[in-house]
Amino acid sequence: MPNYLSWILTQLVIVVSGVLIGLSPVQANPLLIGEIDNALKTRCLSPTKTAVSIVELPTGNTVYARNVHESLLPASIMKIVTTAAALHYLGPEYRFTTRFLTNGSRVGNQIQGDLIIKGGGDPSLLPEHLWLIANRLKASGIQEITGNLLVDAHFFDQHDRAPSWTQEMTQYSYDAKLAAFSLNFNTLSVRVLPGTQVGSELTVWLEPAPGYMKLSNYGKTIAQGRNTVSISRKETEWGDSEVVVNGRLPLGSAEKVVNLTIENPLRYAGEAFRAFLAQAGIGVRGTTQIVNTDAFGTELYLHSSVPISLILKNLNTYSNNFTAEQIVKTIAAERYGTPGSHAEGLRLVTDFLRIIGVDTQNLVLADGSGLSRKNRFTAKAMTDLLAAMYPRFDTGPDFLASLRVMGAYGVLSNRLAQSPAQGQIRAKTGTLNGVSTLAGYVASPGNKVFAYALFLNDNRCGYYGADKVEDRIVNAIHTYGNNMLLTTVGPGSTMGPSQ
Repeated sequence: MPNYLSWILTQLVIVVSGVLIGLSPVQANPLLIGEIDNALKTRCLSPTKTAVSIVELPTGNTVYARNVHESLLPASIMKIVTTAAALHYLGPEYRFTTRFLTNGSRVGNQIQGDLIIKGGGDPSLLPEHLWLIANRLKASGIQEITGNLLVDAHFFDQHDRAPSWTQEMTQYSYDAKLAAFSLNFNTLSVRVLPGTQVGSELTVWLEPAPGYMKLSNYGKTIAQGRNTVSISRKETEWGDSEVVVNGRLPLGSAEKVVNLTIENPLRYAGEAFRAFLAQAGIGVRGTTQIVNTDAFGTELYLHSSVPISLILKNLNTYSNNFTAEQIVKTIAAERYGTPGSHAEGLRLVTDFLRIIGVDTQNLVLADGSGLSRKNRFTAKAMTDLLAAMYPRFDTGPDFLASLRVMGAYGVLSNRLAQSPAQGQIRAKTGTLNGVSTLAGYVASPGNKVFAYALFLNDNRCGYYGADKVEDRIVNAIHTYGNNMLLTTVGPGSTMGPSQ
């Protein structure tokens, strides 16, 4: 016991001495360091392309650091950066607006002129919103538009993808195009059920179903067997779209939903609204046209989204690339004026990082979602961002709430469900071929909070193997975070293996 008391006194003297001579107190636990070191010995990891940064909050003191200045692919944890910048520039209560105007006049039940849809970049606009708006216009007494349906797309520039997305586009929803007036995340939902009997056609419908989209259903219902349904979209020589359904689906199968990207999002959203107007009993004499100049008129209806803080929660829960890129362009449009562009948006995001004290020297911001393989970020820059956002009263609570609760409480929570840290982890995941990343916050049982960033680039672990490494590290932080040995080191030193 005397030896133990002597050890405690020695530690106190070291701490006091460190404070008096200006050294930074850093907490480190050999058990934590050893557990992380062992996790990183996994043979499928790249020694030079694996980075780990862990800091204690709110001090920001380094707990563990490995390759923290290495510029690596962040994958979808880039959405953390976009989220923080959006809250900084737009504020948690920002709402996207979509305005419905006319450049004509109201005469009885007619609008004598054009109906204008003024897009405001809303990434959350759904078919049910447009259905409701069409019925509200009908309820106001409007029965006919004598002019055209104009879609004002000037809020964004005319680039429908991030400039760094140079690879050929797929029809998967993660590859959706961008537009100032967008609907259903710029995807078409194709819904499939078995027919009523063996040999009958599958029951297929589109949501929404604009008139220029043709459905070709070659799918058949079978008694039993494997689901082989495949769905694709192709553009016709007349400028229309054809959705082709093939394959077999057994009787009694659950509904299958496939979301396909849209070739022309502005036309898609405009024609979908035209169809909803027709369903509501409002006719449009003219055609649907896209304009890229600022259209003016008398407002008939204003649609506002939910606050962006809620949209950011969905962004990080479902890792929606489309939403992230729409937000980058919106930041530019709101700060620099329309049309919003990626170049200006990403410049503002970089400026934001500098404002909060993040070193941007080795960073490359190529998009807002992390889909581009041209992005480069460092583990230290990520934990510096997390540490800077944590104590901010204006945006910190919304930022933290936007990150998924791992292992508990709802959607996509299976990962770490059996962990001792269940429900104590806020995180964003990232995945590309050969890349797995994880970043966020984790609390110890004593509510000591840590920020962490894990980059596993050039790994050969597969999705499950990489997750296993990351989960082991996060569990270690949670388990040993309460039992740190207080040590003092000079400024800039680290208690874990340094790069």
